Amino acid sequence: MIADCGLRIAELKNYRFYLLKRLTDFFIHLSFRLLSFIVLLLFWSPLNLWAVDTPQSESGTLSAFLDQTSVPVGGVVWLRLDYRLPQGGRLPEKPEIKGLEDISILKQIVEPGQVRVQLLADKVGPWQSEPIGLTYLDEEDQKHLLTTSSISLEAVTNLSVKEEEADLRPIRDIVPVESIWLSYLIWFAAIVALALMGLGLFWWYKKKRKPSGPAEYTEPPDVRARRELLGLEKEQYFEKGRIKTHYFFFSEILRRYLEAIRHFPAAEYTTEEIARHIRAEPDRKLISLLQQADLVKFADTVPTAARKEEDIKAALAYIRKTAPQPKTVLEQAHQREVQK
Repeated sequence: MIADCGLRIAELKNYRFYLLKRLTDFFIHLSFRLLSFIVLLLFWSPLNLWAVDTPQSESGTLSAFLDQTSVPVGGVVWLRLDYRLPQGGRLPEKPEIKGLEDISILKQIVEPGQVRVQLLADKVGPWQSEPIGLTYLDEEDQKHLLTTSSISLEAVTNLSVKEEEADLRPIRDIVPVESIWLSYLIWFAAIVALALMGLGLFWWYKKKRKPSGPAEYTEPPDVRARRELLGLEKEQYFEKGRIKTHYFFFSEILRRYLEAIRHFPAAEYTTEEIARHIRAEPDRKLISLLQQADLVKFADTVPTAARKEEDIKAALAYIRKTAPQPKTVLEQAHQREVQK
């Protein structure tokens, strides 16, 4: 009995010694692993810091986005160019945009990191640009070019294949070209408006106390129409290959003149609606001019230079024949003055 107890005690002592040895080996192995990790960490950190502190040379980037890819012919779209210049690069005062040479540019707005361009879709059917490019200057004022992929746009029309089956719709208004500085004049304009309101009230009060003088001169509609047609000729859109742009303005001038002398909204009507509205026989000759302009704008008809000259002469002849008499214009001005 005593021998068995002594044997068990000896086994327990051996087992405890075995456990202590295993724990000692485990902690030694763990310490070695931990020490190796710390050494690697200390060795790797300076390399990482050097890599972070070392400046990386970056090349610029350029991306192009259209706000819409399909518009009616004569509509406008916005092209947004997001750019990032290389270090030390800057845009010139008037950045040059490559790839848009065969489409009409109405407006260009330059902002930090972005250039917005308003385009006129004046060609029927699909259109694809060349690769888009944006010029910039480096630190030595040398020109460089950022490029991106081309863009695609489709100008749709409501004309059918056969002209006699075409359903002409009202033309779109001519897009006004606004100055980019107008957005910066809003607050200044508000202050000036308040001052003008005060001056206007003072002028109105003084005018009421004085007898009415002669009516102010109002430019007659025929004078304005002739002036606008001569101005259109000076622009030479037709000679520059922008035939549709020429006939857009040509049609708009005639429609505004007809609206002024016949007193119905001809500028908002289609050619067919105008034909149903007119009563005077001289106005019938105007319909053929408007139909010719519609064919150029919407059916890709390309008139000759001689035909363009004939259209201008026919329009001037129509204006001379239907121009209001000076007496009528003065009477209308006097009547507006009396009604005030």
